[in-house]
Amino acid sequence: MRLSSTLLLLLATATTAPSSCLAFSVHNSQLHLPSQIPSNKYHSHRRQNLHGAAVTAGTTFSLSVSAASSTDIGAPGTADLPWSELGFEYRPTKSHLRMVHKDGKWGEAELVESPYLNIHIGATALHYGQACFEGLKAFAHNDGSVYMFRPDENSKRINKSAERIMMPEIPTDLFIQACNDVVKDNIAYVPPYGSGGALYLRPLLFGSGSRIGLQPSDEYTFIVLVVPVGDYYKGGLAKPVDGLIVDEYDRAAPLGVGAAKVAGNYAADLIPNMQAKKKGYPICLYLDAATHTKVEEFSTSNFIGIDTENKVYVTPASPSVLPSITNKSLQTIAKDNGMTVEIRDIDVAELDRFDEVIACGTAVVVTPIGSLTRLDENGNEASKFVFTEDVGKMTRSLYDQVRSIQNGEVEDIHHWNFKVQ
Repeated sequence: MRLSSTLLLLLATATTAPSSCLAFSVHNSQLHLPSQIPSNKYHSHRRQNLHGAAVTAGTTFSLSVSAASSTDIGAPGTADLPWSELGFEYRPTKSHLRMVHKDGKWGEAELVESPYLNIHIGATALHYGQACFEGLKAFAHNDGSVYMFRPDENSKRINKSAERIMMPEIPTDLFIQACNDVVKDNIAYVPPYGSGGALYLRPLLFGSGSRIGLQPSDEYTFIVLVVPVGDYYKGGLAKPVDGLIVDEYDRAAPLGVGAAKVAGNYAADLIPNMQAKKKGYPICLYLDAATHTKVEEFSTSNFIGIDTENKVYVTPASPSVLPSITNKSLQTIAKDNGMTVEIRDIDVAELDRFDEVIACGTAVVVTPIGSLTRLDENGNEASKFVFTEDVGKMTRSLYDQVRSIQNGEVEDIHHWNFKVQ
């Protein structure tokens, strides 16, 4: 960035903030984080400094936090938005966070008001798909405080994705602090408690340096954008949808990048997804690429099969499936409820044994599946697996429990919520 001498003089005389401190209280985790991270001077068109923000993971059952503490970061839900009408779509907010990795280290973070990026025409993200991203949410609680749901897990996953396509690690403390600070700067856009909405965070890491030959970039840009979203389906938990089993396309190769949240995985789903919708199927289910006999995952969601009589929760073990943080959370809740959780191969023929089928992910939490249809080469129905006409009892229970934790309405016994401070 080129700054005028006048602006440089003004910046030089500005009061700087003390180094930011990141404090964690993780009661049942093996996560070990430093008590401090390097000072980050936040700046954009308005130049802003960070004032000792802290992020803590702990219980949300006690709602005794004073009103004053919640106003330290401002009040959620104060932006002029139709909160009851929010869907899952892009909406402008106050800022996004941006930082650059160059010469082996991360630079200072910025809170930037402009929604546009100036990127080199030779960036590896554009030519070779060197990009990965994450999705997580922040929720307002009844006392006016705001909590992010399991950002430590998103940190682990983005780093695994980055490693797969040779991009630099984002230290966990830096990742969580970045998420904390962009939520804090956009606190007015966090949907208010009781609205059913959340602030959706989209961390994105991509190669921004110029390379024409196939090789890793020499520069990487990390951004975190935020968007206020409502229920993916109006009313919170939709009526079961009909899915299509895809045979003409594969989502991921057996030894490919299916387990990484890289951008190209989603581009590959565009054609089959649009074709399925034209045929009347809102969601696609992919099979293993090698044999087309085993269940893998839905377009943007993990697969869960429920055997209600035997209280069994089954999800695929395929190395080509993206590990879902929502699925991981639901598995824990299922175990808490006395269910048996099985992570294993699922043959297509075995779909008949499930009473309920769920597509789960950050955006929807859970989508109940009413049926799965497989077509023959002529486009005619070859087989159909029918589940529930209405939302199943187990599906409803799992959904209600995870949403109650996210909203701070029950005790957070697993310490999944990280307070924004």
